Amino acid sequence: MSSLFFISLFTALGAAFVYLNTSGEIPRIMALTIVAICFVLDLVLAPWPIQMLILMLVLFSTRNVALPNQRWWG
Repeated sequence: MSSLFFISLFTALGAAFVYLNTSGEIPRIMALTIVAICFVLDLVLAPWPIQMLILMLVLFSTRNVALPNQRWWG
C-alpha cells in the first residue's frame, strides 16, 4: 500500500478528532473540509480490493432506496 494512503488516513482521523473536540465554528469547518478532502484522496489512493469493497457496499446498500415521489403504492 502506498504511504500516501496512510498519511491521508491519519490526517483525516486527526482532523476528525479536532472537529469533535473544538467548539469554535471556523476550526470545525476547516477540520471538516480537511476530512472531506482526505476522504476523496483516500478513495483514489486505496488499493483495488478496498475500492471494490466500497463499490459493492454502495451498489448493494442503495438497492431498495426510493425517492419520496417514486414510492410504489401497490
